[in-house]
Amino acid sequence: MTGIYATVITVVALLFAGWALISAAMNRRPTLLLFAAAVLLELLLLVFAVGGIVQMAGSSRQFARAEFVGYLLGCLAIPPLAFYWARGERSRSGTLVIALAFLITPVMVLRVQQVWAGIGG
Repeated sequence: MTGIYATVITVVALLFAGWALISAAMNRRPTLLLFAAAVLLELLLLVFAVGGIVQMAGSSRQFARAEFVGYLLGCLAIPPLAFYWARGERSRSGTLVIALAFLITPVMVLRVQQVWAGIGG
C-alpha cells in the first residue's frame, strides 16, 4: 500500500488544495472545474481503495484489517461529502470546504499506509 500511486494521490490532492485555497483567497465561488477536480480525485481514490482491498485479500500478514478498510472507505467518502456540501454553499465557504477535503485526503492516505505497515494503534 505504499509507493508511487499513494504519492501521486497526495501530490494531486495538495495541488488541488493549493488551487482551491487561492480561489478562496480571491473570494471565488466553487466552479465546475473545481468540482471536476474533486471527481478526478475520487476516481484516483477508488482505484486506491480497490487495490488496497485486493492486496489485503491476498495478504496473510497480521494488521488491523477492519481499520484499514475503514480508512479506505473514509478516503472515498471525503470528496463526495465535500462536493455535496459545497454545492449547497455557493460562496467562498464552499470553495474552502473543497480545499479542506483536498487537504484531508493526503492525511487519510498516509494513515492507510501506516495501518498497512502496522504502525500505530
